[in-house]
Amino acid sequence: MAPKKLCIVHANCQGEPLADFLRRVPGFGDEHEVRLYTNYIREPIPDDELARCDVFLYQHLDEGPRWGELASPRLLAKLPTTARSLAVPSMFFRGYWPFWQGGEKFGFADEVLERLIAAKLPKSEILRVYLRGNVVPGAEVEERTMRSLAHERAKEARTPIKYVDLILERFREEMLFNQVNHPGRRLLCHVGREVLRHLDADEPEQGVESFMGELYPDFRMPIHPRVAEHWGLGFADEFTEYPVFGKAKTFARYAENYVDARLLGIDDLISYLRLR
Repeated sequence: MAPKKLCIVHANCQGEPLADFLRRVPGFGDEHEVRLYTNYIREPIPDDELARCDVFLYQHLDEGPRWGELASPRLLAKLPTTARSLAVPSMFFRGYWPFWQGGEKFGFADEVLERLIAAKLPKSEILRVYLRGNVVPGAEVEERTMRSLAHERAKEARTPIKYVDLILERFREEMLFNQVNHPGRRLLCHVGREVLRHLDADEPEQGVESFMGELYPDFRMPIHPRVAEHWGLGFADEFTEYPVFGKAKTFARYAENYVDARLLGIDDLISYLRLR
């Protein structure tokens, strides 16, 4: 039996379900060994693997000091002339969480809650203002979301796989992201289907859905009811319960956990949520 050809996936966490999908899908998975190299932890790709790569799937990284030898142009230059390369999306959406701040330790910092906590209000007052006050005005929700989508349009120009229009078409009807940078199955299946199409590989008879996994479905970040109301989301309101590491929580309960963690001086929100 001839050895399998090598497919390299150079991506962030969104590359995990894509790589697993390509391993499992009939045809492509039978012919290719799929190896994932995670870009944001700067995992090096051996030159000898690049030199024998048959398919290179990558999220574009600009050349410059930030990425160095892992910049996409540098990696592409090391591929054999026979290799096929395809830029794939790195999807992000702030529409459900316009006041997300991120942060390496806390992970899912919320700008509005952080301001209220910094004001040293009592916990009950923080939650009352945050949940019932006019602290998430619709105009700001809209402006932040549109600014974020403009950035996604610029990123989308790097790949033939388009996704922003699909987000705009569907985000009110179904929850398309589990967290800001973790798309749900509909978007993952869209990317998987488009990758097969661009590689001239057959889509499985059962459909791509049978082979595509999920990306961190154990934590669907709750959506503020005022944000849900602004967008007219058909799946989210103040009574909606979201999976949060094995427990079903409303947005109010999630917000209370967030405030508790901050008031206790806990920097790792994810670990705290797993225990609550």
